[in-house]
Amino acid sequence: MEKTKKALLVFAIAIISLCGILGRYFYLMVLTPRDEASAQKNYRVERGPILDRNGVVLAIQTRLFRVSAWRPTLKNTDYVVKKLSEILEIPDEDIKEKIDKTSGKLIQIARKVSFEAAEKIQDLLKSGEISGIRVDNDYGRSYPEKELASHLIGFAGEDNKGLDGVELQMDKYLYPVGDEKAFSGVVYGNQVYLTIDVNIQNFAQQASMDVMAQYEPIDGVITLVADAKTGEILAYVSMPELDLNNYTKYRADDPIKRNKPVIYTYEPGSVFKVFSISSFLHIPNGIKPESRFFCNGLYTNISGNPIKCTGKHGDIDTGDIIKYSCNPGTCTASESVSPDEFYFMIKQFGFGEASGVELPREEKGNVRPPAKWSDRSKATMAMGQEVQVNAMQIIKAATAISNHGIMLMPHVIKKVVDATGHVVFENDKQPIMEVVSQKVADEMLLMMERASVDRGTARRHNVGGVRMSMKTGTAQVWDDAIKKYSDEKFTASCIAIFPTEDPQYIIYNVVFHPMKGGITTGAGIAVPAVGKLANDIISYRGMQRTGDPVLGFDGAINVQEKNFTVIDVIPDFTGASKKHLLPLFKDDRFNLKIKGDGWVVKQSPAPGTPVEPGMTLEFELQ
Repeated sequence: MEKTKKALLVFAIAIISLCGILGRYFYLMVLTPRDEASAQKNYRVERGPILDRNGVVLAIQTRLFRVSAWRPTLKNTDYVVKKLSEILEIPDEDIKEKIDKTSGKLIQIARKVSFEAAEKIQDLLKSGEISGIRVDNDYGRSYPEKELASHLIGFAGEDNKGLDGVELQMDKYLYPVGDEKAFSGVVYGNQVYLTIDVNIQNFAQQASMDVMAQYEPIDGVITLVADAKTGEILAYVSMPELDLNNYTKYRADDPIKRNKPVIYTYEPGSVFKVFSISSFLHIPNGIKPESRFFCNGLYTNISGNPIKCTGKHGDIDTGDIIKYSCNPGTCTASESVSPDEFYFMIKQFGFGEASGVELPREEKGNVRPPAKWSDRSKATMAMGQEVQVNAMQIIKAATAISNHGIMLMPHVIKKVVDATGHVVFENDKQPIMEVVSQKVADEMLLMMERASVDRGTARRHNVGGVRMSMKTGTAQVWDDAIKKYSDEKFTASCIAIFPTEDPQYIIYNVVFHPMKGGITTGAGIAVPAVGKLANDIISYRGMQRTGDPVLGFDGAINVQEKNFTVIDVIPDFTGASKKHLLPLFKDDRFNLKIKGDGWVVKQSPAPGTPVEPGMTLEFELQ
């Protein structure tokens, strides 16, 4: 009996000890914020920074403060609440609610409080004006560029845990586990370098903001810029953007938080013709560049309503299908291949599967297998309807056209570097597979160039001196409420690959449901935006334009004349000399303001702006 009692006692002690250990673990790992849990281990983890490709800081750990109330010494509560509200810019009722509803003695009022605000509260405590308030050290995430690339960067919560975007995807690198690399009690997270260039990102953001202001699209704007030779994403805009320094103000289900380039799927419209026509050219027994088609404005070789075109293009070749975005031509071209062949090529281009870019929660879109197609599906899918894609998939597919048929993996992570400067890993150009032949890819670039000149749908780009390969899209939007395509909502888009002869950049702009300005087409909305962005990139990167000064072998500068004739829209004056601007003084439609000497580096209004009598033209020369 005595032995049994002792055994039971030992067992009870063991159970109590185990519960204590488990309780301690639960407190440290679950209830305690990650920084405080680290403190229990005698070291602190400092989350690593996120930077652009050139080292510009986009996210960084900063020393901030935490403000709490200690109930036993809290007096004159209403006055304290009023003062805290003024300093912290938090509504009185929110602070009062926290005090009233918190059952414990310690009441957390605010985290990530700035040094200035913390100092004001400490001054009030020192003077005795308030009591019962504590100001403690805290560490939080700061985003110096505010909204810039907000959906790409993502957000880290109060416990230093990544919640979205790169902050979530690269959490294990930014916030490492283990103290083997602790320096003076601190474990420093790795530095994550993105592929984006802050300058190009700013250009893309401004172009997107201009579209938002002018056309007020219901579901915003996407603008992506990629390196055509590596697949690296140089700009990543999902508009409207987030205020990362005040992320908690957004509801969990707020649509603004959607990372559109990877989670928003849609029917791409005629931009998809780049990939469908390339497929028909690549498939044996498919069409040829010289194949002929006839467009009388309707395609009738299907059941139900005929498919309409924007015009009657008559007798055309394959390149004209791209140039005019001819629907009947596209539909007729689709007759040259079987459903299985076309489906195989769509999948080869990467549609229906996640792009593989380093971002969380990517949606793969929807490409139905041929067994689920109607007799209209092959024709309508060739035009970019009845297929759901995301914007990153379009960029990925476009790399096959810009790289002689070889598709590349898109990347947003350039490299990861630890606190000692050692490169943990670095992303290189990653070819995936040959989707189409080099001949087909190069032919498509030339066909897309035809769309950017003369009477092509992308002719309003206003990019001078650089060959542009472009394709527009205007997609109808399916309305579940009425079970048919809407007559009011459209998705306007444009893709550009340039320069045509040696592609360096891919730009893709999508505008979701423009509701203002009376324009709904990709040709009218997306093309000017892409052109403005392309001009900014060309100038920023110092790309040679036809007509730019050329250094001759004799040491002389030979300047080829450029035509800056102003008819109905403002041209791009970038690179123009003051001499080229002088004829504008004789044009009584304009008031001229010229600042500086040399050549034009900045102008207002932007290229493509419609001419109005009495308007002011401003130029900055350097």
